[in-house]
Parts: sequence; C-alpha cells; structure tokens
Amino acid sequence: MNNLIEATADFKVCHAALRSGDWTACIAAYDTALAAGAIPDAAAQVALAIAHIRVASDPTAVIARLDARCLAASGMQAQLRRLVISPLVRDGALAAAVAVLLVALAAWPDSIDDRRLLASVLGRLKRWPDAILHADLAASAAPADHGVQAARMQLRLQAGMLDDAADIARATAALVCDGNDSAHIWLIALARGGATALAAQLAAGLDPARYANERVAASALHALLDDHRIQATIDAGERALQLRLDGPALRCQLGQAYLARGSEQDRTVSALTQFALGRALAPDDLRLASLHGETLLGAGRYADAIAPLQRACELAPALAHPRATLARALRFCGRYEEAADTLLAMGKLNPDALRWQRGAIAALSQCGRAEEAIVMHTAYIARRAAALPANFDEALATLEHTLDRAPIPQARLDWAWSLRREDTDIDRAAWERAARWGHQIDHLFLEWLECREERAEEAMAMLGDLGDAERFFAPLMANRKGVVVATAHVGPMYAGLMALELLGIPSRWLSSTPGVSQVSYAAALISTADQTQAQVAKESLRALQAGFAVCIAVDGAPNPSAPRIDFEGQTITFSSFAARAAHRLKLPSVFYAPSWVDSKVIQSLTMLPDVRDGEDVEAYVVRWQDAYLSLLREHIGGAPENLRLSGGLWRHVRAADRAPLAALSASVSPQPPSSI
Repeated sequence: MNNLIEATADFKVCHAALRSGDWTACIAAYDTALAAGAIPDAAAQVALAIAHIRVASDPTAVIARLDARCLAASGMQAQLRRLVISPLVRDGALAAAVAVLLVALAAWPDSIDDRRLLASVLGRLKRWPDAILHADLAASAAPADHGVQAARMQLRLQAGMLDDAADIARATAALVCDGNDSAHIWLIALARGGATALAAQLAAGLDPARYANERVAASALHALLDDHRIQATIDAGERALQLRLDGPALRCQLGQAYLARGSEQDRTVSALTQFALGRALAPDDLRLASLHGETLLGAGRYADAIAPLQRACELAPALAHPRATLARALRFCGRYEEAADTLLAMGKLNPDALRWQRGAIAALSQCGRAEEAIVMHTAYIARRAAALPANFDEALATLEHTLDRAPIPQARLDWAWSLRREDTDIDRAAWERAARWGHQIDHLFLEWLECREERAEEAMAMLGDLGDAERFFAPLMANRKGVVVATAHVGPMYAGLMALELLGIPSRWLSSTPGVSQVSYAAALISTADQTQAQVAKESLRALQAGFAVCIAVDGAPNPSAPRIDFEGQTITFSSFAARAAHRLKLPSVFYAPSWVDSKVIQSLTMLPDVRDGEDVEAYVVRWQDAYLSLLREHIGGAPENLRLSGGLWRHVRAADRAPLAALSASVSPQPPSSI
C-alpha cells in the first residue's frame, strides 16, 4: 500500500516536470512510478508521450506513442496544443505537426480550432486537397464562423482556385460586416474572381469608422477603386487614417485613388504624400517604390524620382517598366549616358521586348554613341520586318484577326463612345470593332513605312484623292513662308507623311522616331526622342522660317510633366507651342486630321485663326486653343475608325467615377453561409 502511494506521488512529479518543460525528468518520474507498480492513467500516458516527442531528434518517429483514446480520456487537449502542436509549428516541423493534429482530431473530432489549424499547416505544405477538405469540414460544423470561412477562401486562393474562392465569397457574403476581422479575404476572393462590382458593394457596406484592421481597410479601398468608385475610395481612406488605421497597403490604394481622380493637386501633392508615407512604412515595397517614382516623374520632379525608381529596379531586376521609367527620369535630368546604360541593361534582361529598344536607340544617340545607336536601330528594324507579312494586302488581312488583342484601355473606349455624335447609327459592338481597326491600321502604317520602305507604295495606295489637299496648301506655300500644321493623335496620322511626300510639300514632322533612323523620310523628321525641348523648339522655328510646313501633334509631348488642360471631362496634354510659333512668326496655321472615307484616307484640313493686328500672344493662344479643341471635338464625335485611341490626348484618359455606393443593397441577395 505504501509503495502504491509513493508511485502515485511519482506520477504527480511526472506531471509537474511536464508543466515545467523538463522532459527528461518527466520520463524518469514516469518510469519510477511504473517500476513501483503504479498503474498509469490516461493523463500519465499522454504526459509520457509528450515528453518523448519533445526529446526526440525526429518527432515523427515517436508520435505513434500518442493514442487517440488516451487523449480523449486525459483531458489534456490544451496541454497537447501548448506543449506539442504549437512548438512543432513554430519550429517548422510541419509534417510532425500534421501527424499530431490528426491524432488530436481522432480524439476530439468536434474541435474546430484543431481542424482549422490542420488545414493551415497542410496549406503551408501545399497539400491543397487535404487542406481544403479539413477547412470545409470545419465550416460544416461552424458555417457562421468568420475565420473558418476565410480559411476556406484563402486556401483556394493559394491553390489558384480563384473561381471556387469567389463562389464561397458570394455564398457567404452576409458574413462581411464591421465585426469581421477577416473581411479582406472576401474582398480579395471576389476581386481575383472578377466580381469587382460585388466586392465594391460589400466594401461600401463596411463603415470606415469601424474597419476591423488595416488589412480590411486597404482591401476595402482596393475593392472600391477597382470598381472606379474613386471619391468613395478617397473618403474611406481618409476616414480610416483619421481613426489611426495606417499601413503601406492602405497608403498605396489611397495614393492611386488620388491619381485616378487626377487633378493637378491630386497628381502633384496628394498622391505623392500617400506614396511617400507608405514607403516610410515599407521601404522595400516594390509597388510603392515604383508608383512613387513614376508620380514624381509625372510631377516634373525628375531628380527626386531617381532614388525610388532605382530601389524598384533593385527589388525587381527583371521588371521592364520601372527600369524604363528610371531611364526617362535620368534623361530629363540630363544624365544621358546613365539613361542609355539603363535601357541597354533592360534590353539584355528582356531581349524579346522590342517596345523598349526604341528608347534605348534614342538614349544612345542623345549621349553621343551614334555608332551603337545605328547598329541597334538596324537590328531593331530587321526584327520588326521579319514579323511582317510579305505584302500590304496580307498585312491588312492579318490585322482583321488581331482586333480583339489591340491593347486599348477600356476607359478610352468608354470616353470616346460617350462623345460620339447623336446621329451615329451603329451599335456598341460594331462601333468598338471599327475603333480597334482604326487603332491597328495606323500602327501598321508606321510598321510598313519603317520596315518595308521598298514597298511603301503598297500602303500609299490607300490614300484617296489628294487634289483638295494640294489646292488647300497651294496659296499657303506660294509666298514661301512656313505653315504651322496642328495635328492630333487621331485618325491615320502616319498617312500624313505619305500624303505630303506625294504632294511635294516641303514639310517637317515632330516625331518620336530616333534621329539615327535610316528610312528615306527621316530627313523630314524633327526627333523629340533624342533632343531636348529647347533643341526641338529651335529646329521647328528654323524650319518655319525656311518655308516648311511644320506638323506638330499639339496633344502630345515627350515631357512626362507636360501641361494639361480640361477637355470633355478629361485632362489632356496640350502644348501651346504651335499657337505661339504662329503668333511669333505671323504665319498661317491649319488643323489637320486625316480620316477614313470609303476605305480611303482623306486629308481633312481646316484653317485655324490668324493673328489679329496688335493681338497679345496670350489672347491669341486662348482663341487658337478654343478653335483647335472645337475641331478636335468634332472629329472625335465622328466615325470610330478615325479615333486612333493611342498616344496624345488618349494617354491620360481616366475611367469615370461611378456614383457612390450605399450600404449593401438587397440586389446583392447574399445566400446564407454554405456549410461546404
């Protein structure tokens, strides 16, 4: 009897050693009690198993010591979690943690916490089917549990099952409320599943004054902005900041919302403030570094843009866009050699990305490395030529099959559609296809002129009768004075080069083509790619004084911080240089926009205002601008194939801000939480 009492005391010592974490003492005390003839209860057997797991070099080899029936009878669920499962997870022994959790669930099958943890650990092991199975089983037991439903979606997102995650988010949308600290998972799942409208509506149902945490706040802003609820995004973001919710993701979304609203204050102050504060919180955030640098560049703060863009390049060396933006910043700081080297390095990382090579050629030319520029330009033209069909008719036929792939932002199409004339009798689908055709064929003209120079006449066959244009220009050129030809990025603008060449009109075109180009029409170009603004202006004025027609796309500028004006609900780049040149030299000016009529390019020409005697230059610029914009507006309202939809006035077109959303409306009709 005395021996039995001593043995029981030894099991107490065993438990005490377990609680203190002395695994060896725990095992020794158990063995002593057992040797004394004591019979261990379930708790003692579990204590021994825990101690052996903790001292083992390979825990998986001794997990079989755990018995589900002993666990169930021991009442040691909390100890198992604290002393075994949590340390295994913390130490990265995930396979062992899974094995212990499976035994624990055999003992306590209704434990939602254990099943949710098992799903999480299986997810870390990328064992997606098993992880999803256990998350779904947990949800069947607790369908209204925010964390369990969030785990179901998060695992599917990690496994790439975006549609399934979005389906769960829809089915459990009623759980998205102010008290849900996992609400961001619903918004992310819906956004990645393409349900942007529902994500925005759920986000609008959350009170910014009661966001559960910064992740929920940032995701709500993202959902609202993704659905073009721009003012609602700004209001929600500023409210969250007032309540001391802060973080890099929130600052990133709020900064982008200011950019989307797009006023001068938004672009040059408010957005920059958000990106700078976000970077202070997360200096190594690639998205923030890239956005900060690009926005500084757009604000004309070229030197300030360099550091964040360099950081973005360090964080993602293979990404082309930050490196190209850095090269622009270096160029506008006069650091031409560095700009060239930056673009050349990008070319090595992205040898198949032809779009960046044009900038590298211009940078090489600008820093005096002309021979390198010529060699690179020759190879650049050859690669583009190799991708073109043998003749222009084949190229046109190919174009018909690529319309749906034309890289036109939806905001541009929406804006242009809103500006069409009321008498336009065409449905949206046909209108959009025609607009895409106009976009593609103008770029085909450029490809053909640069890469198939020996067959340029095949493209020229698409020009209509040039008689009216010849008669229009004749009196203007008769006095051997220059003419300011104001164009825009509309219509088949590259056809203008062909037209004036055929007419024999001495002309010069401001163009982004590098000055080292060897094509025959290069002599007619004033390159904006490898000259400063001052050099371009001087060369343009000299050409006008020499009697040339100088063609200037008034809505385009190589300078990323070029002035903008309001036009039909958007802000567009607008240069007053053409008007000022006409005033300074007392020259006539013309609005020129080639157009498609009956499958031929017609030269549309209209006189712009002459300078009045004694008229102040600023007054003239205002009058000239009004006339130019009126003609541009008339052109945009016409046939969709004459839009072009890239460059110039199209570059800064923003999606319209939708009406603010109220709280979650009945139209959403969320279903009750699904069990599985």
